[in-house]
Amino acid sequence: MMYSREFTGINSFLVGMARLLLEEGVERSTRGYKCMELDQPIIIKITDPRARLITLKERKWNCVLPYAESLWIATGRNDMSMIGSYLKKMYDFSDDNISMRAAYGPRLRYFRGVANDYENKFNSKSSGESVITVDQFSFIEKIFQKDPFTRQAVISITDPAKDFFSEQNQLKKTKDFPCTNNLQFIKRKNSLDLVTHMRSNDLFWGASAVNIFNFTFIQEYFASILGLEVGNYYHIVNNLHYYEDFQDKVNLIANIADFKDEGYVYKRTVDSLNVFDKNLLILEELEEHWRTKKDTVLTHFEDEFFDDWAKVLYSFHNKTLPVTFSNPLLNELCK
Repeated sequence: MMYSREFTGINSFLVGMARLLLEEGVERSTRGYKCMELDQPIIIKITDPRARLITLKERKWNCVLPYAESLWIATGRNDMSMIGSYLKKMYDFSDDNISMRAAYGPRLRYFRGVANDYENKFNSKSSGESVITVDQFSFIEKIFQKDPFTRQAVISITDPAKDFFSEQNQLKKTKDFPCTNNLQFIKRKNSLDLVTHMRSNDLFWGASAVNIFNFTFIQEYFASILGLEVGNYYHIVNNLHYYEDFQDKVNLIANIADFKDEGYVYKRTVDSLNVFDKNLLILEELEEHWRTKKDTVLTHFEDEFFDDWAKVLYSFHNKTLPVTFSNPLLNELCK
């Protein structure tokens, strides 16, 4: 039997999943570690994807990392020098301490593959293959322009050519195999839903730390790009789990009785991927200056969403210079 649960936002999701895993979790050993996991897939519906900021003190959530990772993803990067400066443990998942091979950024913005159709001698090893680079963000924008109610707005993250075998046709040995398979954007009336499919998801390292934040963040800025409202978010996981090191925290969170989910609606000015990418380039350059040159200059964005995004990163690198956020929750989380 498949599990299904509905929540308003990330706080109720976290409490609800902690309770479910305590009730239904099955013990398993994997790669030398003991974990508790659901023995069936689960569909999670979040009705207010903008309620993505964890305010449960028991979680001790790092509010800066998901903003940094969202920038890292949206710009198509996989370098450890940037993301590792926000969380050194990220290096544990890098094969060479230089890049992260399964990083989502290059797969979203620079997915490389063979363009030839299968009827062109697909079973031969001819040298006439045409390799192209695909910006899947651009595809999403264009496919909705073609058909506002398309069912083809899918972003692929799993890449068999890179993930499955080495050049010697051996199973690839790597510390980092992508946990997310794909994303699908769907228009419902005047709202944009997002459905995420994951092969595996850790409740603390993945789902509540960055994953749901990152994907609902993408959902929100694509809703702006496409001129739609933010709809529902669906998080489908084949294996939801937590490791035994987090047992005390699971018990603590499962017993939280008083909590609420709070979303914030930004005033939107980004109405195309072109405008989004222009703002993104400015933000990327600012982040580089703050991180590497310790620059204290803060450039303000007219768009509130981008302005808060920038201020979170700025506040991490310039802790003595206070900022005021549009989203009031950030004024508490990013002190």
